Amino acid sequence: MLIRNEVDGVRLVVQSFAMVIIIGALLLFTPWSAADPAGHPVSWLDALFTSTSAVCVTGLVTLDTGQDFSFLGQAVILALIQVGGLGFLTFTNFFIAIQGGRLDFMRRAMLATTHGTLPGEVHPGALLRHIVLFTFALEGVGAVLLTGRFALEMPFTEALWMGIFYSISAFCNAGFGLLSDSLMPYRDDPLVNLTIMGLIVTGGLGFVVFTDLSHRLVLWRRGQPGRLSLHSRMVLIMTGILVPLGTVLFFLLEQGGTAAGENGVSSALSALFLSITSRTAGFNTIDTARLTAPTLYLVILFMAVGGSPGSTAGGMKTTTVGIMAAMLMSRLRNREGVEFLDRTIPAQAVLTAMLTFAAFAVLAVAGFLALLISETGLQAYDPAHDRSLALLFETVSALATVGLSTGVTAGLSAIGKVIIIVLMFVGRLGPLVLGLTLMGRRPRERYKLPDESVNVG
Repeated sequence: MLIRNEVDGVRLVVQSFAMVIIIGALLLFTPWSAADPAGHPVSWLDALFTSTSAVCVTGLVTLDTGQDFSFLGQAVILALIQVGGLGFLTFTNFFIAIQGGRLDFMRRAMLATTHGTLPGEVHPGALLRHIVLFTFALEGVGAVLLTGRFALEMPFTEALWMGIFYSISAFCNAGFGLLSDSLMPYRDDPLVNLTIMGLIVTGGLGFVVFTDLSHRLVLWRRGQPGRLSLHSRMVLIMTGILVPLGTVLFFLLEQGGTAAGENGVSSALSALFLSITSRTAGFNTIDTARLTAPTLYLVILFMAVGGSPGSTAGGMKTTTVGIMAAMLMSRLRNREGVEFLDRTIPAQAVLTAMLTFAAFAVLAVAGFLALLISETGLQAYDPAHDRSLALLFETVSALATVGLSTGVTAGLSAIGKVIIIVLMFVGRLGPLVLGLTLMGRRPRERYKLPDESVNVG
């Protein structure tokens, strides 16, 4: 039976993701998933928290994944990460497929704006196959590289599991790891750093960008002119700005903090890793709790920006920030429309960006206030940081599905954990639900009310 309207689509999306989370929580709640079921069983709330974090590819944890879960529990978490990472875009294409396979131009354009789907004649089934093959190919390459490195210091079977786990977690931008201190033991290891960063970036750029790149490469080899879509160009430009900008700022801000006494190469590598992971992934090679307050505030901004539409990343998305910046520049130039790279961005796309920005801000403030109320007795992990900063960091990390933490996650009250669960769920599904809601709607006004100005500012 076909989905009748966008409301049915939203209901199906929410119910499907919720069902996967509940099934995952039930599996993690079983004694077989706990490393020590007799001494340290996994509580239902911790199982639900972990399952939500995995499916929403966040990475916030209340338990140590490598120490508190058995191999079966770790395998369940990894499966949830893979399903959550692939499910975001593939579910959208499934929704399109059961609606008829191909959409008219207006609906394709709306989907492209919200999720990054190519606005051309791309069949959902073909795109789905491309996504799966692309994902498994890159995860396989990452697993081989990481396994080879880990095998130098541990048994091969353990190194293989570590390589597979970290490769999938990195590509899906999940931030889950089997080591208690994330990737801090490999802070100065170029192979581990470059492999993880490469997987994070490819997962965070979006499948559609790589589809567009490969298509343009084929045309270029045939001698046919063509250029990338505006979506792909904006994603690549925003990423090209944010990564080096964050690297330079983090490098400078931490000279009196975590980089004190470190050589320049090590500090630069750590700053580059933080610039990439802070927008989407949640891995860390330096102790997040030891970062200076200015650095933490900058990380919060980067987490809010997030990755790109149609990717495994969260946040407001780079295109949302790009459209908002283009709108500001167009207004400063006294242009009526919003222009970017010799193109006018449709008004519907601008409206969607504004709604996304506003919704994220409102949810972040609401979540932060809720945590301030529920966590009155919480102490910051690092005495140098106050409770408010730690909770604000935790709020944005959950809502943007990043997974970085100053170390307060495990110390949250039951109510606080529920708040974080809700933020992760809403942060992951919010853009998708918004897109499905708007995708099928068209203005049908029979009349227009008269204009009247309102003073602003």
